[in-house]
Amino acid sequence: VDFNLLAFSARLGHNIANNHMRLEVGYTHNRYTSTLGQFRFPDNDRLIPASDNLYLVGHDLSALFRYREILPTRDREINPIGVRFSLQYNYEFNNYNPDGDYEIDRNTGMLVPLYTDFNFHRFDASVMGAVPLPIAGHTLTLRLRGATILGEEVDDFFNFYAGGITGMQGYTFYALGGNELATAQLTYRFPIFRSMDLRLGHILFDKLYAGVFFDIGDAVMAPEQFTAQGLKKDIGFELRLESFSFSMYPTRVFFSGAYGLDSFTRTFQFDPVTYGKEWRWYFGVLFGFDLTDGF
Repeated sequence: VDFNLLAFSARLGHNIANNHMRLEVGYTHNRYTSTLGQFRFPDNDRLIPASDNLYLVGHDLSALFRYREILPTRDREINPIGVRFSLQYNYEFNNYNPDGDYEIDRNTGMLVPLYTDFNFHRFDASVMGAVPLPIAGHTLTLRLRGATILGEEVDDFFNFYAGGITGMQGYTFYALGGNELATAQLTYRFPIFRSMDLRLGHILFDKLYAGVFFDIGDAVMAPEQFTAQGLKKDIGFELRLESFSFSMYPTRVFFSGAYGLDSFTRTFQFDPVTYGKEWRWYFGVLFGFDLTDGF
């Protein structure tokens, strides 16, 4: 089976209030196709020719509001102080074949997917608040995220995911998935070198910070499945290096490691997969440190 994933997205955005707020509206169209090789139908041993299975035709209307009030300090990128908030609303209407069911077209002999309509509303909100501590350059940051799909439970194909580099780093991206999501992260960040003034070739190394963090949260299929005993936890650390290429282009480097404190098993296609109780590592070189800042 070969998979071909096509997505087209159009968005309009506008920054307001001296770039403290941003509004966006958008539309996304998805078409996911799998190409099946020929095989024999088990009921009558009939040869079924190769065919394309368009198993998802998706439409997504979205509206996004972001607010950011970060103090204009020298360390605002590597160690921000202030507040960030985002709220995203999506209305999705999709034709999806969740079970891989087909029927044979009597005229062409081709397989035709049996679609189910999945139409639903979803909300995803996150907030970050960072405050300075009495020691210069030391901060405490709290991040909260909550997400929900309204109405009846929908197929796990449309789940939110709480793990990975933008979430609970002690677990893989797909380890924590569900129609409902709630996570919290507490980070203590402090400077190692606030002014390095070190040059290597065309790169100027400016600042080096470290941080330690604790995550707690989960993603489940229904709100009543959230329990204190079921919440997942991890701990980790992060190093941030702020530098500049050719004295003008931001070159921000991060390295982090996280350990999942809880072990659990999920089943995918009848195969059990165990997560947690292991270290996971992340590395990046980007223009910014925060992958969730949509400004």
